[in-house]
Amino acid sequence: MKLHKVILAFMVLVGLAQAEAQLTAELWGSEGNKRVELDQLIKKIDTVGYSTVAANKDIQVHYYNKFKESTLEMISFFAMVNKEALRPLLLKNPDFGAYAPYNFFGYKILDKAKDDNTWYGHLAPNTMLDIIGEKDPDARKAFTDMVTSFDELVKKEMKPTMSKKYEHTKPLPKNGLTRLVKKFEKPDDMEEFVEDFVMDHDGRFSKHNFIIAGFIDFKFEYADMDLEFDKYDAYWVSLLCHFEFSNSIFNRGIPEAGMFAPCSVYFYVPKGTNELHVGYASVDNWINALNFTDQKRIDYMRAIDAEVVETFKEMGFEVVTLGKD
Repeated sequence: MKLHKVILAFMVLVGLAQAEAQLTAELWGSEGNKRVELDQLIKKIDTVGYSTVAANKDIQVHYYNKFKESTLEMISFFAMVNKEALRPLLLKNPDFGAYAPYNFFGYKILDKAKDDNTWYGHLAPNTMLDIIGEKDPDARKAFTDMVTSFDELVKKEMKPTMSKKYEHTKPLPKNGLTRLVKKFEKPDDMEEFVEDFVMDHDGRFSKHNFIIAGFIDFKFEYADMDLEFDKYDAYWVSLLCHFEFSNSIFNRGIPEAGMFAPCSVYFYVPKGTNELHVGYASVDNWINALNFTDQKRIDYMRAIDAEVVETFKEMGFEVVTLGKD
């Protein structure tokens, strides 16, 4: 009788552990190198309202040239944005900028005996929504519908023959975003202020071995489209990449972590204020969502993440300590 109770309790605990597993992402797979097919897919994304902020292709070449390491036959990143669908979401919650754009990527390892397939996909919509802390059901549905329209095109064009899911049992960080704010003197010309800031920002981060892998000014884009975006005096997103950091992960056994890169860093000035806000998803999301266990690697990732914060502090930003629950 006691043994029966012990077994029953164990089964309940196992069941609870399984029930708590959350989907991080589902990647689709196709046999062989699908570099050409991925390029052809991207040429058709306008049919579902999308465009790319940046297409950073064949990054394995840069890894080899810089670090002389080669485990990847192909790894490419496409920064995906549906500007019209995003506008009401950005107006509701500026933190959607952490995934405006979101990253669609594909990779294939060199070891064909181990895996001769190309894998492609992105973070699950729920993962992105949970990281930014969005709880409103209507906003979550709108974002998910936007992403799903792209996924349907991917399946139609790529015709994947397999898939693999990545799940995590450790919860995502309570506050998945790092947020900072800086007060500034109101300029006579906001566009000139943004241009000067971007030049300073890019120069400072380049000194810390970061690369700007893409850029989009939503304030400009919506004005050009004759769409209202008056909640903000400025709103733009820069894609931040650190080659040594990404090589140490993607080229050393965990290419699937490319679903988190590059990092969309969003900046905005609420209308009529003299505060410049910045936010981005912290590397603790990578660590928890992909079940990282190598403490040396985790320490290095957090050190690079801390370097981003320190660089912003050098520019006069202060960390916002009270984020969303």
